[in-house]
Amino acid sequence: MTKLKFLIYVLLLVNTVFSQEEKKPLKMGWNIGHKNILANNPNVLFVVNGTILDKAILEKIPTNKIESLEVLKNEKATLIYNDLGKNGAILIQTKEISEVELKNLYKLYPISFELNLKQKLKVISGQITDCENVSLSNVLVQNLNTKKSTFTDSLGKYTIEVRKNDILSFSNRNYQSQRIQFVKQKKIAISLKAIPTSDKIILKKPVIYLYPTEKTDIDLSINFDGKMLTTFPKLEKSWKVTAYENGQIFDKKTNRFYNSLFWDGEISFPASHYQYKTGFVVEKENLTSFLIEKLEFMGLNTVETNDFIQYWLPILEQNKSTFIHFLVNEEYDIFSTNNVSPKPDTSIRILMEFFRVDEPISIAPQQLPSTKRNGFTLVEWGGSDVSNMKPIDYLKIN
Repeated sequence: MTKLKFLIYVLLLVNTVFSQEEKKPLKMGWNIGHKNILANNPNVLFVVNGTILDKAILEKIPTNKIESLEVLKNEKATLIYNDLGKNGAILIQTKEISEVELKNLYKLYPISFELNLKQKLKVISGQITDCENVSLSNVLVQNLNTKKSTFTDSLGKYTIEVRKNDILSFSNRNYQSQRIQFVKQKKIAISLKAIPTSDKIILKKPVIYLYPTEKTDIDLSINFDGKMLTTFPKLEKSWKVTAYENGQIFDKKTNRFYNSLFWDGEISFPASHYQYKTGFVVEKENLTSFLIEKLEFMGLNTVETNDFIQYWLPILEQNKSTFIHFLVNEEYDIFSTNNVSPKPDTSIRILMEFFRVDEPISIAPQQLPSTKRNGFTLVEWGGSDVSNMKPIDYLKIN
C-alpha cells in the first residue's frame, strides 16, 4: 500500500468510524484510489507514539513502519485529550524507526508552532527544483512559526525571513511537500519529488481475432482516446491483413501469419466510471471455473477462453479475492472502437476491470449478455487492473 493510499485510507475511516456506536480498530490492507477525501476531513487529532502531531506526519511515515493504528470516538478522545480530541483521535504506534528519526519528525510536525522571539530575524534565499534539477515556479514557501509565506519565481528562487529553529515548509500540489528546520544556512536549496499521478489505467492485452466466412482482405484501425503503448504486429494507420476461416491472420507488411492482433494503451476516466453497481467477487480458488463459465457464456470459444485465462490467471491469483466487472460489446466502446472494412457481421468484445478485495463487500451480480456468432466474426478481449481507482463505496465493512 502506498503512502498516499494509506493516508486516504485513514481519513476515510475518520469519516465513517467516528459515527458508529462502537469503536473499531482500523484494519490494514485495503487499496484505495479515491483522492478527494483529504480536502473535506474534520480536524482529527493525530497521536504518534503518544505525541500529538500535525496530520501531515502521515506523509512521512512509511506504512511498513506502523505497528498499530486505532481510532477513538469523539467522547473517548475528549476524555483523554480534552478539547483537542473533540473531533476524535487516531492513535498510531510505529516500529523500527530510530529515536533520532522520530525526534526529527516530532520537531518538524508539531501540532502548533510558536514564535522564536529570542532569536535574531534573518533573510535567507534559496532555489527549488524537481528531481531532474528543473526549476520549479509557484512553490509555496512558508515559515510555519511566523506564518509568513512567499512563492518561488520563474527560476524557482525565493527569499524569506527566518529565525533560528524556525520550520520552513515547501509545497506544491503536484509535488511531495518537505519541511526543514533553519539553523544557520544562508541558502536553502530543495529538490521536490513529483507526486505520481494515478488517474490513468493501463488497458492490457487487447487482442483481436478475425473469423471471416472465406479468405478476406481486411483493413482494421483502432479509435482509442488515450495513449497507445504497444502494437504487434506494428500498427501504423491500420492493419492491412488477409484473414482466413480458421482464424489465421496474414499481415501484409511483415509478411507473417498471426493468431491475433495485439495492442495496449493508457487511458483516463472520470471517477464516476468506477462507481460499479454490479459485478462479481471471486475467490482465488474459483477463478478458473468462474472465467471459463462467464467467458464462454458471453461468446468466447475454447481457444479464446484459454488465451484469456493463460494471460490473466497469474495476475488475478496474486489476490485472495478479486472484484471483477465486465464491459461487453457496446460497453467496450468507452475504451476503444474498431474501424473494420469489410464490417463484421458479429462482434464479441469483452473487457475485464478488476481490483483486489481485502474485506467482504456486497454487490449485485452482473447480468451478462450472450452473443451468438453469425457470419464474419470479430472477437476482442482485454483487461485492466483498476485498484488505484477503486471507489470508496466498496470499502465499507459489512
